[in-house]
Amino acid sequence: MQASTETPSIRDSPAANVRLVVCDLDGTLLNHNHKITPRTVAAVQALVAAGAQFMLATGRHYEDVYLLAKRLGVPMYLITSNGARVHNQDGHIFYENHMPAELVAQVLTLSRGFEIHRNLYKQDLWLVEEPHEELLAIHDASGFEYQLSDFSALDLSHIDKIYFTAEHAALVPLEKLLQQHFHGQLSITFTSPEYLEIMNYGVSKGRALERVLAQIGVEAQETVAMGDGMNDKEMLNLVGHRVVMDNATDAVKALIRNPVIAKSNAEEGVADYIENTLLPLLQAQHQ
Repeated sequence: MQASTETPSIRDSPAANVRLVVCDLDGTLLNHNHKITPRTVAAVQALVAAGAQFMLATGRHYEDVYLLAKRLGVPMYLITSNGARVHNQDGHIFYENHMPAELVAQVLTLSRGFEIHRNLYKQDLWLVEEPHEELLAIHDASGFEYQLSDFSALDLSHIDKIYFTAEHAALVPLEKLLQQHFHGQLSITFTSPEYLEIMNYGVSKGRALERVLAQIGVEAQETVAMGDGMNDKEMLNLVGHRVVMDNATDAVKALIRNPVIAKSNAEEGVADYIENTLLPLLQAQHQ
């Protein structure tokens, strides 16, 4: 599916009402260098000033996202670890869903021997077994860093997420093996071809967003979601206004019902959509 000027727009619906915008980070809000641009900061602040709420929903760790969110300068809930954790506007944990320790142990056993890099999110820590400089570079904007750990000696309670990174061809057989062993027990998803992520069963950005919407009194039909990855599928299909980035794969675009296609993250697609679609709509709502 290619971007088109004829793509259905939220502005085509005179009854459209927007109270919340929820946005993925990597491949969506962040540019191709994993940075938040000044234009994007200004657009988000203008959106909130115009009367809408804003929040982030990402696979990243809370400690990483919190530091990035501060740069936006607006109050927000944060969905992190693909929905395994939610923090409220005051930074307090609103919701958390760990994996059972015995299942974490089984995943680690089954994933031994694969040519992959293994990562654990345990409470406020990012744990790895060996260095990975490219991963650190992706997170340098926030300064969040991993700690080296011996997984065989680790207390496996309170693990929110396991993720593996490698070339896609190395992850495919692992994904198949894990799906066979943990169907109905764990949530397993590719967030991009090079990232395979594991959470507790039923965990997703969409499930977490449902909880936030109930808490803040906003309807799904009044919500805009923006994303680009497989892990955004449940969130995008939950809301009334579904915006997929042009840089998303065709496979992702095909999974979303009637998506609007925004410009790519390299073209500051979130800022562009806020400026040219959402701000005019919000101004019309308040006239």
